[in-house]
Amino acid sequence: MLLGPDRQIPSRHSHEGLGMDQSSSEISSAVAGRFALPLRATFGLGDRVRKKSGAAWQGQVVGWYSTKLTPEGYAVESESHPGSVQIYPVAALERVA
Repeated sequence: MLLGPDRQIPSRHSHEGLGMDQSSSEISSAVAGRFALPLRATFGLGDRVRKKSGAAWQGQVVGWYSTKLTPEGYAVESESHPGSVQIYPVAALERVA
């Protein structure tokens, strides 16, 4: 965001903390590794899934998450309502052929 001709507010995503010998791509790789899908993931990005029971929800896996209570969960973008995403634990989902 610009304040004047030569003044800027640094973004919280800026590279101020990078050492002179450290490129942003090295940092990106390190961060990306922490957010990679688990090796034994049930579903992959782009897989079509649906909820097994309850309110219907079907779509593509667009992300995953992990918490203490849900070690393996997925973000699913709806096929019926593009852009709308819900998160579910792995046990609530099944693969769609």
